[in-house]
Amino acid sequence: MYGGGVVYLGFVDRAKVNQIYGASVAGLVLLLPIKNYLESRPIKMYEYMASGLPVIASDFPLWREVIDGYDCGVCVMPNDPEAARQAINLVLEDRRLAQRLGANGRKAVEKNFNWGCEEKGLLDLYDSLSMPARY
Repeated sequence: MYGGGVVYLGFVDRAKVNQIYGASVAGLVLLLPIKNYLESRPIKMYEYMASGLPVIASDFPLWREVIDGYDCGVCVMPNDPEAARQAINLVLEDRRLAQRLGANGRKAVEKNFNWGCEEKGLLDLYDSLSMPARY
């Protein structure tokens, strides 16, 4: 088991964020199961994946689809601290697993979750929103 506490770093610039990711073993995205979060796709999760970090995420269907589908982390119920602790200890104690999950997440971002893949859909959405209403 690992001990320690939380160190609040405040707002940091992108260079410091990258430094923090480089010194991290996993990324946590543990949001409570409220309606707005259940259908969200948090950018933070994809940032962790892009950084090669395994993700420990809330066990929401949409998130599990990504985490399990790309084998890039562990999903836990966010209101279960013991499950979160076990997931954190799992990646801390099994560095080969952590490296594999992190590498899978990075590959997923490189191949599927990037501007090249999302560009057309987003631009089409913008176009549809900018069209004048027809009555």
